[in-house]
Amino acid sequence: MKLSTILVGSLATLVSAVPLFNLETALETTNYSPSDEKLIYEFAHQLTTIDQFNSTNSTKCEKCIERLQLGKSIALTKPNLIFPIFTKWCIDNKVTDETTCKMTYGRNTVLNATSGTNFANLLTLMDPNSYDGQLYCHYQSDKHCPLPETPKIDMSSYWPEKQDKHKIAPEPSNETYNVLHISDFHIQLDYSIGSEANCSQYMCCTDHNYNKFEIPEGYDFTANLTQDQINNLSYTPAWYDQDFELEHGDSIDISNSTKWFPANTFGHYNCDAPEVLINSSLKSVAKYQEELGLDFKFSIFTGDLVDHDEDYHLDYEKIIKSEEYIFRDIKTTLKNIPVYPVLGNHDTYPYAQLAQEKSGFGNILDWNAELMGDLWEDYEWINGSTARYAREHYTGFAVETTTNLKVIALNSNAYYASNLYNYWNATDVDSFGQFQFLIDELIDSESKDQRVWIIAHIPFVQEALPIPAEVFKQIVKRFSPSTIAGIFFGHTHMDQFNILYDGDVLEKTEENAVNMAWISQAVTPLTDNNPSWRYYTVDTKTHSVMNSFNYYTKLNETFYNESEEPNWEFEYSARESYSDVVNEWPETSPLNATFWHRVASGVNSSTEIAQTYNNFKRRFSPYVPQCIGTNDCDGSYCFLASFTLKEYEACLKTFNEPEFY
Repeated sequence: MKLSTILVGSLATLVSAVPLFNLETALETTNYSPSDEKLIYEFAHQLTTIDQFNSTNSTKCEKCIERLQLGKSIALTKPNLIFPIFTKWCIDNKVTDETTCKMTYGRNTVLNATSGTNFANLLTLMDPNSYDGQLYCHYQSDKHCPLPETPKIDMSSYWPEKQDKHKIAPEPSNETYNVLHISDFHIQLDYSIGSEANCSQYMCCTDHNYNKFEIPEGYDFTANLTQDQINNLSYTPAWYDQDFELEHGDSIDISNSTKWFPANTFGHYNCDAPEVLINSSLKSVAKYQEELGLDFKFSIFTGDLVDHDEDYHLDYEKIIKSEEYIFRDIKTTLKNIPVYPVLGNHDTYPYAQLAQEKSGFGNILDWNAELMGDLWEDYEWINGSTARYAREHYTGFAVETTTNLKVIALNSNAYYASNLYNYWNATDVDSFGQFQFLIDELIDSESKDQRVWIIAHIPFVQEALPIPAEVFKQIVKRFSPSTIAGIFFGHTHMDQFNILYDGDVLEKTEENAVNMAWISQAVTPLTDNNPSWRYYTVDTKTHSVMNSFNYYTKLNETFYNESEEPNWEFEYSARESYSDVVNEWPETSPLNATFWHRVASGVNSSTEIAQTYNNFKRRFSPYVPQCIGTNDCDGSYCFLASFTLKEYEACLKTFNEPEFY
């Protein structure tokens, strides 16, 4: 469609109809030509017209689709104008705050610009009148469209028929080895001691954070502290030297602080992790490894290196620096232990974006896969051929460990709802080719009776789009219980799990429990959690997890310890802590889907067990909800007993549970 056929009204009429908008200051960009500036005003007005003047004849869904249709027409001829047009419309109509408007429509790979934005790229690709548009308007436009019905998916043609011997899980041996699981470090490079830890933003503890409420006259944040706590407040910069010994700088004077709560040395529950906290966690891993003689065969890292700061405080350089710092610190601490990592939704720039190679835009985001491939190969975590595959396939790879286990790493941005490129040809069951890679590796392993672990960042029960979630579910069902020995995620920052059942999504019985996924706790305390990590004892023959051992530090105790090293301590063993719930689980049996089904059922039926689970979920932080005598713990069962978001939402309706992770 030609631009001239879309234009409505004269520029004078348009300018009088909408608020004045200064392109130079509001968009912070180079000058546009007079003709382009005219188009910006005209098209932004048309977007406003869709919202304001069709209010009685159109639904929110229809308006959202119409905006996408107009945007696609513009993007096909003037893609460089998508950023200013949609930003102006967003600001003029107060769709969100001004900064978010700019970031939403203006971000590209390494800087904010007026062309090459991911939103403009999407518009050139997508069909607004199809499932693409409906899905986008549900997830990206405040659910203006209802979630469209998921097309029927049948993946059975992708693999051979399952043989009888693969319908039974192998029997464990009497020997085990150990594997470390770390996740969600979220290094806060600009963490500032003494800054506002009780801010009005999602993440606090930087010099640009603030609380929108003024502090009352005479307010003293120490008013509820004991004298001993006041005498031992932690406001001294600290870091680890090359020998991993804690060093201190000069104490920061906070006696005249104007903050609701000044940020402490080792972090706060409303903040991501300063590097000193991350290194403290890694040092504790090394300490327990030596004390307990653990001899980790390898480690898995399930993603998220970068902090949760607002988009406009993030850039390409900060993402690279965060990634390099964390992996450097892991390598320094764990030395020769192989680490098999995945990237999280925060570990790219712009946030969560990943483009399919066949989209034509994949090359603008290849820098991250190339960096990771080089870095992981340099650290000797993966070999050259695996690194080449990771560079070419979105950092996904498969590797055989020294124990003959295959670990398959996936990039969860390929199914994440916040990745704009997932709204192009959204009915494609495998637009990134990642599931075909996974299936091929599983078929290969099955043919050799080799066991497999799958690692990714985002659980499919949260923020995963419906079609890839259904595809993954069918893959796991097909290759369980004989081939897939373990599935491991991060992302939620909580100590959780998900169970996959066969049959109807509401038929949750011990007999039809197929497999389960471990969701690892985080090192970052954001939000309201104590930092933590875990390791597994793994059967040497079957590579099934026989037990998990969890370690944590009580972050609130570091607020008043004169900036001395945090105390990392044993938290719990899954087998022992839930032994009463699962009726004396045999020592020779792994912690499989049946084990965790019994735990989930206990959480659903007993407030005491629900309390135990919630204690572990947040690692005994001051913010653990009280289950006994309250409704604060309601909702956990459906999360635990679901494997996809569709199943979770169906469970919530059936059990009348509130949404509560």
